[in-house]
Amino acid sequence: MTVEIRIAQNEDATEWNTIISQSPHGTIFHQWAWLKITEKHTGTKLYPLIGIKGGIPVGVVPLFFQKKGPARMVFSPPPHAALFYLGPVMAGYDTLKQEKREHMYFDFQNSVENFINNDLKANYVSISLSPGLQDPRPFSWSGYAIEPNFDYAVDLSTGMDFLYSSLDRKQRADLKRAKGKGMTVEIGTKKDFETILDLMDIRYIQQAKIVTASRDYFLDLYEVYKDNLKIFVVKFEGEIITGTIDLEYRDSLYCWIGNPKPINPISPSPNDLLISECIRYASENGLKYHTTFGAAGDERLYTYYATKFNPELRVRYTATKKSFLTEILKEGYKNILKPLRGRMKHLMVEETIPKINDN
Repeated sequence: MTVEIRIAQNEDATEWNTIISQSPHGTIFHQWAWLKITEKHTGTKLYPLIGIKGGIPVGVVPLFFQKKGPARMVFSPPPHAALFYLGPVMAGYDTLKQEKREHMYFDFQNSVENFINNDLKANYVSISLSPGLQDPRPFSWSGYAIEPNFDYAVDLSTGMDFLYSSLDRKQRADLKRAKGKGMTVEIGTKKDFETILDLMDIRYIQQAKIVTASRDYFLDLYEVYKDNLKIFVVKFEGEIITGTIDLEYRDSLYCWIGNPKPINPISPSPNDLLISECIRYASENGLKYHTTFGAAGDERLYTYYATKFNPELRVRYTATKKSFLTEILKEGYKNILKPLRGRMKHLMVEETIPKINDN
């Protein structure tokens, strides 16, 4: 019996969220409201697919479709949404024996692949699996290229005192110096949330980069997920000099966006103090892990301060399938159009940076 695919509607939101909450692959990014906000702000069409076998849901996957000229693209997650992964969520996966688990997963993926090919007629597909789904083989069997991605997860079970003692002498001294200098880390408000977004905009301008996720997107997410969004700011001489927007979900605190370098350089690094205090918050509030997204790719360990706390390395996977045409278009955008857009934006707005500093 094959897996039947249908497109979920708004009236299916409760069923969808139940599957997400009960699966080890489900994340906050998979929740119905988050997906609909993402669709609204990314210029994509959401296809939330539910797989049914024998009248029972066996899996879901949110696909975002976008057409640009000859390119018919499917993403999970879409670009410009500050999301590191989505992909399929299998129902009851952890209760099945390995043979049945693989059979169900492959049948579901095969039906999703038929939808992508026959209904959406996509010539570019990018699907990033959540960390809970450690088996990318059904995608490989369907002709996808598989690429590993990495996160760092600090195990908080040992307690903050032990984690602090694991830092070397200089790192402990720098944290003490930052506090002695008058830097403080505080839980932030919605206003502070927007201040962090302002600081990130400025930092991107300084680096001639493009801010791809819209401010309205983040503000909409805040209104729905304010209980999950944890805002931390570093104050110095009465001003916020940096901050981070983290996500608290299930047993973890996820370092999501933020940590911009201060506009005016200051030593020791306030971001080191910031991350240390975020880890302290997670530890003291009964969470099991503090996770840094997207770490340990091609960068050396010392690039990420969280590595000082001896984290676990976690692997997840991105599956990509593309035609020759979409490969040419992608490379042209990455190597020509994107750098040009960033430089043009930098030239247009760099005059504003001294004014911001003065304020």
